Amino acid sequence: MTSPTYTPKNVVITGGCGFIGSNFVNYIHDAWPTCNFVNIDKLILNSDTQNVNESVRQSARYKLVLTDIKNEAAILNVFEENEIDTVIHFAADCTSTRCYNETAEAVQNNVLSFIQFLDTVRKYGRIQRFVHISTDEVYGDSDLSADEQGKVEHSRLLPGNPYAATKIAGEAYVRAYQRQYNLPIVTARMNNIYGPNQWDVKVVPRFIEIAKARGEYTIQGTGKQLRSWLFVDDASAGLKAVTENGRLQEIYNLGTYYEKNVADLAKTIQEEVDRQLGRAHEPPRYKSIPDRPYNDLRYFISIEKAQNELGWTPSTSFDEGMRITVASALKERKHVKMHVAIYGGKGYVGQELQHVLKAREIPYVLAEKKVGFDKLALLGVTHVICVTGRTHGPGCNTIEYLEGGADKVFINVRDNMYSATILAHMCRKIGLHYTYVGTGYMFAYDKEHPIGGDEFKEEDEPTFFGSAYSVVKGFTDRQMNYFNQNGWENLNVRITLPLSLDLEQPRNLLSKIIKYKELFDIPVSLTILPDCMNAMCNLMEQRTGGTLNLVNPEPISLYEVVKIYKEIVDETVNPTPIGVETERAQQLLATKGNCALDTQKLQRIAPVLSAKESLIKHFNEMVAK
Repeated sequence: MTSPTYTPKNVVITGGCGFIGSNFVNYIHDAWPTCNFVNIDKLILNSDTQNVNESVRQSARYKLVLTDIKNEAAILNVFEENEIDTVIHFAADCTSTRCYNETAEAVQNNVLSFIQFLDTVRKYGRIQRFVHISTDEVYGDSDLSADEQGKVEHSRLLPGNPYAATKIAGEAYVRAYQRQYNLPIVTARMNNIYGPNQWDVKVVPRFIEIAKARGEYTIQGTGKQLRSWLFVDDASAGLKAVTENGRLQEIYNLGTYYEKNVADLAKTIQEEVDRQLGRAHEPPRYKSIPDRPYNDLRYFISIEKAQNELGWTPSTSFDEGMRITVASALKERKHVKMHVAIYGGKGYVGQELQHVLKAREIPYVLAEKKVGFDKLALLGVTHVICVTGRTHGPGCNTIEYLEGGADKVFINVRDNMYSATILAHMCRKIGLHYTYVGTGYMFAYDKEHPIGGDEFKEEDEPTFFGSAYSVVKGFTDRQMNYFNQNGWENLNVRITLPLSLDLEQPRNLLSKIIKYKELFDIPVSLTILPDCMNAMCNLMEQRTGGTLNLVNPEPISLYEVVKIYKEIVDETVNPTPIGVETERAQQLLATKGNCALDTQKLQRIAPVLSAKESLIKHFNEMVAK
């Protein structure tokens, strides 16, 4: 390495909880022992705060700020408070799901948000060095022939996939901001990288999991696609060299000439996993699947410029890098993939949600009741859950409180529609995943959806308007559809008759119905909160969007619920059933939102037990305690 010509003092690393970013943080913390670091990350699918070593997380020289790079208020606050002079910019959406299936959203993250970030850097005005991380994929395919020459920094850009196209767009804005505003940017185009902390859908961690189970390796196409394999610590050393000695407005390829095809990669990984597990080696078994779109045959780049100007060359052998990677993958470790703000966290459902988050060790804060953009922008969270709503009030413990004149209409619309919708807009603006906990109490059994017949699906519009509450909640559910555009991170969940196992909670459905002398014996959908809140958290970690019926499969009557409770927990409860054929039952059906919600989508993406199976399980646990 050549002697540094630039020495950073206070460094922002964007995307420092992702694969390459976290490894760079772990590497550079020791390599620059006098530097202070601020890691800015929004925790997208491949990010985890625990990717950063604990020794670094505990360091006085390290801070983590959870925000989107397009959140100008939060970014400027970081720059000003920490006197930032250097930016290493990793943050990008490289997930195949987003880039190939939700291309417009990938453009939002990788191009439009990046432009906003560049504008913030320009407004701050005191950045001395900005290292922009790009990819070798911008060059497009290379030939498989032995005499193929590696692409050099001025080679023509021919992107072969949507991700590469977004990175080219980002580079175009780098050049524009360099010329227009003289921003001190240097660009690094990185090769195919492997190492610890990589997202488990990528080929190396996926093959390690297959090797552990001695399963079949799925090979796309022929399996002869060539990839260069650069160990992540070598990439980090290269970025250090680019930061210290790279010439402003220049581009540097960082890669390796070591290549291996995917089929041979599987052999190496199976051998290493078997060796580290201390078991006899078994050769891998392959299963060919159709090739995915945009799967370029080869990325082959020249690193001569980096070698000559920066004195950098990769030094870790492939076998040694794979040994380190496998050893890391075989270790059990904790994951933290989101920090949550809860609006309405002190209500019944909010309190049950808190129990789930605590049990899963997911950090959260209770947001103030009043929704404010400035406070939300600086809250330092990645996800927002809205469980606000008005279901009762002074002197009335039911939704009948909302019936009445203009004053009740104002309260109903403000608390059950306006606040939730405004919060959705704000989360979209600053890049937060938003979950709205709505209701299924806007549907009722009818001719098209009779008892035991077709259930209401996510795309169905409200059918029950028997209360002011259901009318307004139905409008809110429709408004949430606006935020369900492809790739938008807005999850609209519908719950019905939420039930928990806390008998001390007065608003818990279970604690109420076990005291009733009569109960409706008509099957309805239930949301058993411990099950459904855990399923919701799983979907939030995956940054899932869209509308979802969040209820346990297979409707069950309230009478049947108490009957199971009587058999397992307390034989003294003894309600009388109100059958569907009775006059009273018909009145209840006409005035209450009794319904069955379809759970096919939920069971496909985040399956939960049926209502009866779940109740039996939980009631037995109650007895055991």
